[in-house]
Amino acid sequence: MGRSPLASHVLCRDSGFEDFRERLNDLFYPADVIPLSGTEGTGGELRGTSTEHITIGLMTFGQRTRVDPGRTPSHYHVNVVLQGSIEAATGRQEMTATAGEAMVFTPTQQHRLLSCEDGAKHLGIKIDRSLVEAELQALLGRPLQAPLEFAFDFDLTSAPGRSWRNTLGLLLAESDSAGGLIGRRAVQQHFERLLVSGLLLAQTHNYTEALLRPQSPAYPRTVRKAVDLIDARPETPFTVGDLAQAAGVSARRLQEGFREYLGVTPMTYLRNVRLDRVHAELLTGATGVTESAGRWGFTHLSRFSAAYRRRFGAAPSETLAGSGGQDRGEFGDLRHGGKGMSTELM
Repeated sequence: MGRSPLASHVLCRDSGFEDFRERLNDLFYPADVIPLSGTEGTGGELRGTSTEHITIGLMTFGQRTRVDPGRTPSHYHVNVVLQGSIEAATGRQEMTATAGEAMVFTPTQQHRLLSCEDGAKHLGIKIDRSLVEAELQALLGRPLQAPLEFAFDFDLTSAPGRSWRNTLGLLLAESDSAGGLIGRRAVQQHFERLLVSGLLLAQTHNYTEALLRPQSPAYPRTVRKAVDLIDARPETPFTVGDLAQAAGVSARRLQEGFREYLGVTPMTYLRNVRLDRVHAELLTGATGVTESAGRWGFTHLSRFSAAYRRRFGAAPSETLAGSGGQDRGEFGDLRHGGKGMSTELM
């Protein structure tokens, strides 16, 4: 994940075990945090931050430690091991995860970190159950018939697993960006939903078959509902779930409808509409590249520039220059500038 995550969110470092325990419980919720070496010496380091529905903590243990939060009925959890090894259990299942591996805990089971070895480092991601279930319902296009239960072992080496970890990396990078867009509620909500949607599509659970089952394509009228919504408000940070809900079908069915009738995914169609709006503005010469890209929902400027060049065969600054306008010099053609998030789910 590049530089050390959450570097600007250190809650304690090289403090006593009691301080480490208290701060860990304040960040997540009360848990039995027990030193297994028989002494309450060094606790370790804790970093952490929260959005409205997600809490992320980076724990580096100063000695072998057990963490037992019991049952957490209001939250799902994902633990990503970055260094060392962690023995964990959920219900009657147990596993030992090492660097690069992850595990998912569901609210219906009691979960425990049986032993976090001295020097072990992991990211703990706590996600509100209400957000996860609402996003799943949007993707399915119907209410849930049973509680959502994830598989325990989360394979981050698969293509979907790597994609989810990259999304997590974006959220961590934005959290460490002083004055970044993550402070805006709309952007924060989009990051949250992007992470949750990715988890639902990347990790096996009891609704995976329903999400991936081939369905008959949406009718043209249904596709038209989503197209009309995008055309009317392309600057809105829509997800596939948003569009499917508006169209009254599941996300899978909407995707198949778009591919059959338009030849692209809903997110590609959204991106193309946004690019067309920027292109039209730049042709007038009345606005700069950065201003126009931001107005139409592009916040990852280097990706915007690359997508614009693929669609129009020229850099955005070249379109602007051809119209006689000037870009005010913020980013030029943006090929080397800008950090931010991609609004694309697919």
